[in-house]
Amino acid sequence: MRYPHSIFALLLVLPACSSTNRMLKAQPVGLSPFFEQPWLAQDAREQLGFQEIWTTPDPQLLAQGKSKRKLFIAPVTLHYLRPLNRAFSSGEVAWGGVQRREVDVAVRLREEFVAAFRHSPTPLYRLVNQPGKDTLTLQLAITELNPTSPKGNAMVTVLKFVVTPVIGLAAYFTKGNMAIEGKVVDSVSGRAFFQFADNESDKLTFINLRDYQPYGHAMNTIRYWALQFEQMTRSPRGWKVKDSGSITLRPN
Repeated sequence: MRYPHSIFALLLVLPACSSTNRMLKAQPVGLSPFFEQPWLAQDAREQLGFQEIWTTPDPQLLAQGKSKRKLFIAPVTLHYLRPLNRAFSSGEVAWGGVQRREVDVAVRLREEFVAAFRHSPTPLYRLVNQPGKDTLTLQLAITELNPTSPKGNAMVTVLKFVVTPVIGLAAYFTKGNMAIEGKVVDSVSGRAFFQFADNESDKLTFINLRDYQPYGHAMNTIRYWALQFEQMTRSPRGWKVKDSGSITLRPN
């Protein structure tokens, strides 16, 4: 597919501008009760990609956690999932144009985290099928899941060609988003020694098939989260883990 030259140039320049990327990135959402001691959460966007993290202040618990090299990834909980809070998403679900698929997304989230460790060239943790006294457990919760608006994006796409490509910025209102929280706990005591939280919305695109799939962008985000987390577990202290961008030129 050939893009208008001016638009291609615009999209090529935008990702290079860190301030633009920060402006377009989804902002943090409120932490749920799943996240323990939220007042101690720290902004980690510049270093780890996740918006907020927490590390236990208990040196003994931290040392115990760091000494274990087996990891059980628990089924994802939907207990803390908030109601839809975006107008286009709520409307399409209410009209029956989009189905709610929280369970499917939760299953996919766990699968991607498992795959990230299994396909890693040098994983820090060896995955196990059940928790034990010598393992850690990764617990994950989906706290927000607003599907993308396919009908809204179809209208925006037509207007891009008929009126002006700048109309594409209206996709801000048709975007979906997904927010998760996670914590690594001692499998025996259940005490957490590390937590993280992040929220991602649909990437800014010119033409992208995911814009017309209610959970297409969410599935892509899930894969990035899994890869980021796995990389973070084996990265040296002070090493920066790259976050996903807010703009994409890929058509799918």
